[in-house]
Amino acid sequence: MDVRSVLRAVPGEAGLLGTPAVRVAVLDGPVDFAHPCFAGADLARLPTLVADAAGAGLMSLHGTHVASLLFGQPGSPVAGLVPRCQGLVVPVFRESPDGGVARVPQLDLARAVEQAVEAGAHVINISGGERSADGRAEAMLERALRRCAENGVLVVAAVGNDGCDCLQAPAATPSVLAVGATDATGAPLDINNWGPAYRSNGVLAPGRGIEGAAPGGGLASLTGSSFATPAVTGVAALLVAQQIAEGREPDPLAAGRAILASASRPPCAPDDAPRCRRLLGGHLTAARAFDLIREGGSVVPDGVRGEPVITIGGPSSPPPTHAEPKGRAIVMDTNAVHAHTGESAEGLSAAAAPPPAAPDTAPATPPQAPALPPLPQTAPTAAQTPAPTQPVAPPQVQAPSPAPPSWPATAAQAPQQVAPPAFQQPVPQAGVQPTAQADSLTAQPAPPAPAEQGVRPSCPDCGGTCGGRSGGGTTANMGAVANGEARQLIFAIGTIGFDYRTEARRDSFRQQMPVEFRPATGETPEQEVQPNVYDPRQVHAYLAKNPWACDKLTWTLNMDATPIYALEAESPVGMDWTRPIITDRAATADAVRVNATAAVNDNTAQLAEIVDTLSYPPVSTVYRTLRDAIVGQILKQEDPAYVSRVSVPGVLTDRTVRLFSGQVVPVVEVKSRGLYTWNEHAFVRSVVDALRHMDSIDQAEAHLVMTIRNFLDKIYWQYRNLGQSSADRAMNFAGTNAFEVGKEIVAAMAAQDVPGRGTNKSEPDRPYALDSIRATKSPFCRPGSDCQDVVMTFFDPENDRRAKRSILFTYDVSDELPVSLAPPHHFIGGF
Repeated sequence: MDVRSVLRAVPGEAGLLGTPAVRVAVLDGPVDFAHPCFAGADLARLPTLVADAAGAGLMSLHGTHVASLLFGQPGSPVAGLVPRCQGLVVPVFRESPDGGVARVPQLDLARAVEQAVEAGAHVINISGGERSADGRAEAMLERALRRCAENGVLVVAAVGNDGCDCLQAPAATPSVLAVGATDATGAPLDINNWGPAYRSNGVLAPGRGIEGAAPGGGLASLTGSSFATPAVTGVAALLVAQQIAEGREPDPLAAGRAILASASRPPCAPDDAPRCRRLLGGHLTAARAFDLIREGGSVVPDGVRGEPVITIGGPSSPPPTHAEPKGRAIVMDTNAVHAHTGESAEGLSAAAAPPPAAPDTAPATPPQAPALPPLPQTAPTAAQTPAPTQPVAPPQVQAPSPAPPSWPATAAQAPQQVAPPAFQQPVPQAGVQPTAQADSLTAQPAPPAPAEQGVRPSCPDCGGTCGGRSGGGTTANMGAVANGEARQLIFAIGTIGFDYRTEARRDSFRQQMPVEFRPATGETPEQEVQPNVYDPRQVHAYLAKNPWACDKLTWTLNMDATPIYALEAESPVGMDWTRPIITDRAATADAVRVNATAAVNDNTAQLAEIVDTLSYPPVSTVYRTLRDAIVGQILKQEDPAYVSRVSVPGVLTDRTVRLFSGQVVPVVEVKSRGLYTWNEHAFVRSVVDALRHMDSIDQAEAHLVMTIRNFLDKIYWQYRNLGQSSADRAMNFAGTNAFEVGKEIVAAMAAQDVPGRGTNKSEPDRPYALDSIRATKSPFCRPGSDCQDVVMTFFDPENDRRAKRSILFTYDVSDELPVSLAPPHHFIGGF
């Protein structure tokens, strides 16, 4: 099937090729840029964790095929939907060593989504996902998707191909446009996933036997929701191009709403029956979507439905960010194609049917399109489902195909791995398309979650050999292009970890580390302790005396115990020669005895420790900070040397490393300026001490501590991020800088200038609490800078009628270490 068939009945279909003003990002496997269909295409590959060129593997086939459905040039072997649009190729699915499907963490998908947004994408295509019990993405991916909605970027994702009543992230996210596949007659494929979330944000598009490019210059016909997704992505991009052609601002989210509102869904009852839920929100009807966009007004005509319309990514309150429990995600089973039991054709009258064959031109009066349903917090009921405006004949449902062989299970690794895209075994183009047969559908339980975890392509069977015509050609790879020559800066907050990457490296450290002797006590004799390469204290002691081994260890920045970056020190500068290298230990001990404080006295053990510390050889300040942090993190909060957080400024390189667990993370070159460690407990104590002197604040210390803890939790947990985007770097610096501007936070929490505060002396006012933090591009900025306004808003938790209090910080994040541009500004009310 030709992917451009979805444009039938759209006036001027032959001239709908897109415009360079629209950017479409494809998050998929490697793409063979040397394929003839891409000759003349405007494509750029963004640097990601997948640096390999396209080859003959399954992920290269998947990525090349999906990209060709969008960017294949007119007159070439594959004519794509948007050949004139700018294409951003963002590889996320790497080839598996065994030639199978390689899953990737949702964290990696979140990185790629953020990169696409930073590169100016209008529409993002994700032909893959990970099974989730409740359909929710993990915290980082959820944040990236929310950022897309806030920035007006439309994300289109596949529903998956397990053939079950189950949800997949990111497709089940309300702000995402989910896509299922149909056969040539419009009947939903048996392998489609369905679920209550997809009723509100999903559409069906052709996905059986879709003709596209294969690496090496060949062609293939592939089946699955992976290949229905580009059809919807392409239509959305063309709708954005139409907006631009009419002189309007591009609004990808409006394009998504138009696609949902114009979807053709026949009557089906009861609405929550499996055969009805398989219809998702209806069939893609491009002609109607273009009519709605060309009207230039409301996406939903007045009088179509009486219910309120909530837009994709609209101003509804976003769900709170949450930390996903590890090991909880359920992965979509790529090979689980469930055969449905046969029943009589009776009862199919309410089942779905494909929309009638479209004429060559659009009807003079297009049928009214249904309104975009509201984004549900729970599954919609039949009573909530509006009646469609046009009855359509019942559909023919495709006969089930035999289940492909199972993939070998692999042990789950941390972090959770997302499965690659799913697509059915390629169908040779010379073959005959299977004939659709009527078959009643019964409810099928969701198949058990496979052992593998992670995002994968949405393909029901990634095994086998690609069918279809093959041709000559070589595999090539376009060089990474992202924002010209600009460096990708990082300012992230987390904790420090270390990794050995291989067993050989780990064993070499074990053999080099000295045996530890624990002194005798009154109850136990002296003990000999063998080296423990995972004990931060022993590792610290070894590196302190052998600093040349610091770069042999792989340092990581962790978030929720998950490594997000590998850390390397900047080029050898900033070496720490603050104390001389000690050669005469006896003389030094004598000097220490003379000058020691009363706390040291003549304690031999303490003297030896001081001498050892003074005799440490010099080391880069970066490695010294990382080395000391791993010990500080395991101390008690009351200890002055306790480390609760570390801020890491640096530059994201184009290199990656594979950790011992198998996880691949990008390498950051850490800069010494702005590399801070801090004690959260000490900060709380300092703020409490400052608040004690304010008469209008309740003196209950426990309440003060709780309020400040809630403030810090919001900064370091609810708003945690990768520190890649300008807004996130500014927000992270505000969280770090909070320790330097404590008096501003104290003033905001006291809110003494808010009317009504402090008037009732019999009931002292309690501190304000942090309500929200947001970062936006500053309207005032010096030339050549990247300025962000960070607004912290505080509210009275005991009286919501009282005015809020806001602080505005302006930061320039154009350098590795952000800098404050002006003193903080205080406002009564929101900002």
